[in-house]
Amino acid sequence: AILGLIREDVLKDQQVAKQAEDDAEAKYQEMKKEAEDSVTALKDEITEMTGTIGGKEGEISSTESDISGKKDELAVVLKRIKDAQPGCDFVTVNFETRMKARQVEKDGLVEAKAILSGAKFEEFLQG
Repeated sequence: AILGLIREDVLKDQQVAKQAEDDAEAKYQEMKKEAEDSVTALKDEITEMTGTIGGKEGEISSTESDISGKKDELAVVLKRIKDAQPGCDFVTVNFETRMKARQVEKDGLVEAKAILSGAKFEEFLQG
């Protein structure tokens, strides 16, 4: 009788252990599948990101090339400005003198027009 009770206890313990082992195996398989899915997803992301990196590196290269071209264009424009500067300085320095000469020329033309219209020069100066 005692051996029978012990045998029943051992069988119950084996069933409990078997059930616990089955539960643990199921949890392990579930966790393993989740981990594998996660690894697959991360590998896919790595592949996608690698492609993105390649694309961005191409954009960087293109942009650097554009910048280099723009710098060359800027250098040409700055050279034109520098080459034109002496002419600009001439105009700036001589502006007042040229403006006075232009006014004298305009006054002379007005005087000539008045003379040709029959006006007397003396009257023109006084009037």
